[in-house]
Amino acid sequence: MRNKPSVVDKSEILHKIEYLISQTDISCSQDQLDKMATLVVLLEKWNKALNLTAIRDPMQMVVLHILDSAVVSPLIKDRGDNIADVGTGAGFPGLVLAILNPDKHFTLIDSIAKKLSFVRTAMVSLNLNNISIINDRCENIKLDKKFDCILSRAFAPLCKIIEWCKDLISDEGVFLAMKANLEHDELDQIDKNTTIEEIIELKVPSLDAKRQAVVMRIKKIRKE
Repeated sequence: MRNKPSVVDKSEILHKIEYLISQTDISCSQDQLDKMATLVVLLEKWNKALNLTAIRDPMQMVVLHILDSAVVSPLIKDRGDNIADVGTGAGFPGLVLAILNPDKHFTLIDSIAKKLSFVRTAMVSLNLNNISIINDRCENIKLDKKFDCILSRAFAPLCKIIEWCKDLISDEGVFLAMKANLEHDELDQIDKNTTIEEIIELKVPSLDAKRQAVVMRIKKIRKE
C-alpha cells in the first residue's frame, strides 16, 4: 500500500489562525484571516523547492511566522504609512503586516533574490497592492523618500541595523527591531547617537519563548 502524499488542509490552518488571533488585541476581517491561511499554504508549497524556512510543519508556520509577525501590528499603528521590512527573507513580518494594514505601504528588502521570488508570488496570489520589493543590501540603497518606520525580525545586532539603515530613515522615523534573545551586551553596543525609547514585551499565543520589540530613534544633530 502506497503512502499518500501529505496534503495541507487550509481549513485547519484557518481555524488555528482564527483561534490564536482571538487571543490577541489584533482585529482583522475574515478576508484577512483567509489571506494569512493562504500564505501558509503557499509557504509550505514553495518551501520544498526554495528552502525558505527551516520550519516544515504548517501548524508551526502559523505560530512561528504568522502570529510571530502579526503581534507587531498594533505597534506600527501610529508609526507612519511608509514602512520598510529589512532582511525580510521569505517576507516576514512584511507580508503579514501588509495583509493586516492595507492602508500602509511596505517595502520588503533582502539581498537574497531566491527568497524575494516567493514574496512576489505571494503578493500576486494574495492581491497585495501595498508592497514594493528591493533586492539589495540596505547599505547600498538610495532613496528619494525615506521610511517612517524600519522593521526587522531576527535580522542583525541592533548596532548593525542602525549602521546599515541610518540613511534610509526619515528625521522623525523610528526603528522597530524584533528580538528573541536580547542581551545587555547588544544594548551596550548601540551608538551614543541612538536612543532606545522602549523595549516592549511581545506575547505570541501558544509560543513558550521570549519575544521583544526594541524601539529606537537616531538623535537629531542640532545645526548651529
